[in-house]
Amino acid sequence: MAEMIVEIVSLDRPVWTGTARMVRVRTTEGDIGILPGHEAVAGLLKAGGFAVDPVSGSRLEGTIDAGFLFMDNDRVTIVADNVELPASA
Repeated sequence: MAEMIVEIVSLDRPVWTGTARMVRVRTTEGDIGILPGHEAVAGLLKAGGFAVDPVSGSRLEGTIDAGFLFMDNDRVTIVADNVELPASA
């Protein structure tokens, strides 16, 4: 099954990096779901929840403050002012 590399970064530290099958975030234009092979996209993120379905393990869900999303060549980068993950992540 297809996969992509995902990096989630807050302003002061890397938060999570891994391979995933899907990413869901809320942009200023609305919610977006990204799958491997998605066309290149950049967007402004609104504060709210996000989800990542990693290749192995359970879904990663958290919240972010405003930030940016970049996707190109099966590589997704999320940069946010602040990222909150559950303690078990």
